[in-house]
Amino acid sequence: MSSMPFSAVPDFLFIDGIMLAYRLGQIRYEEQKMALVAAARAATDAISFLSALENFGVGRQTQLHRFLGEYLSAPASYRARYPRVLGLRAEGEEAEPFLDNVYALSLPEAVLMPKQRQLFIDTYWWFVHNHQPEFFDLKKGRCIGAYASEPRDNASALSRFEDYLARLVNHRTQTVRRRFEDFPADIVVAILKRAFL
Repeated sequence: MSSMPFSAVPDFLFIDGIMLAYRLGQIRYEEQKMALVAAARAATDAISFLSALENFGVGRQTQLHRFLGEYLSAPASYRARYPRVLGLRAEGEEAEPFLDNVYALSLPEAVLMPKQRQLFIDTYWWFVHNHQPEFFDLKKGRCIGAYASEPRDNASALSRFEDYLARLVNHRTQTVRRRFEDFPADIVVAILKRAFL
C-alpha cells in the first residue's frame, strides 16, 4: 500500500491542552478552533505554541491563552491527571478497538467546525464500512471494502485511516479536494492516535 501520511504530528501535550480546554468550556468560538489548529501545526515546544496562539489571534489577555499557558507550564505529574478528565485510558491500560467505535466521533470535536464534524462522521463511517468483511459486491462476488480482509488492530487501522484522509485531502477530483480544503485532517489523526495507540 502506498503511504501518504501527514508530514507532522503535533505533540500530545498540545493535543491534550486543546481537548481539555474544549471539555472545560474554554473554547467558545470557531475562530479559536482555527487558531488552535494553526498553532498546533506551527509549534515545536510550549513557548512556540503560546506565541503562535498570539499570532493567530488568541491574545495573552484571553482566558483561553492563560489556561493553556498554565497547563503547558505545569509539572508533568500535574498534567498527568488530565487525560482521565478527557476519558483517555490510564498509562498501560489497553486501548479500545478503533474500528466501529462511536467514541472516536466525539474526540476531534475540539478542533472541528459544525460542517467539518459532519464531514468527519461521514468519512469515518465510510471507512469503517469498507473494513467490514461482509461488505461484498454481489455482482463481482468479492469484497468491495478496500481493507476488508486486512488486520483490524488499531495501529494498522489508524495507519490506513491516515492514508485515507490524506488521499481525500489531496484528491485528484477537485470537488472532493474542495470538501477537505479546510479540514484539519492531520490534527484529527493526531487526536485519534492519542486515544487509540
